[in-house]
Amino acid sequence: MQDQSQSARVTLFDGLKARPARPATKPQVIGGEDPMSPLAAAEVADPGAQGMRAALLARRRPLIEAALEAIRPNLQRDGGDCQLVKLEGDAVYIRLSGACVGCQLASVTIHGVRQKLIEAIGMPLRVIPVN
Repeated sequence: MQDQSQSARVTLFDGLKARPARPATKPQVIGGEDPMSPLAAAEVADPGAQGMRAALLARRRPLIEAALEAIRPNLQRDGGDCQLVKLEGDAVYIRLSGACVGCQLASVTIHGVRQKLIEAIGMPLRVIPVN
């Protein structure tokens, strides 16, 4: 009885060993579309969508400025500061100054500023530091 189970296992896996390996293939895209975010796909399909996002972001400039003003006391307490330079498309350009300029954690500060701005305006955006 024990010999039959051993032979059954061997014959079961022997069939898999004889199969040729499948070649690596690219993931198949259904419908011929590129797998990107719906927002990016909409912007590619409609070039005016980028302009609409920029206009929406420009209308929310007071909210962005208010959020940055709420963040500034925390930065100033540590000897740094940040100010809004410009809005361009879905990008918010800010200038870090003071102790933030040479700080190794400036990228963490930028990420925190981005999170606060996203909470304030309710839409995704990019925060880009400038010198």
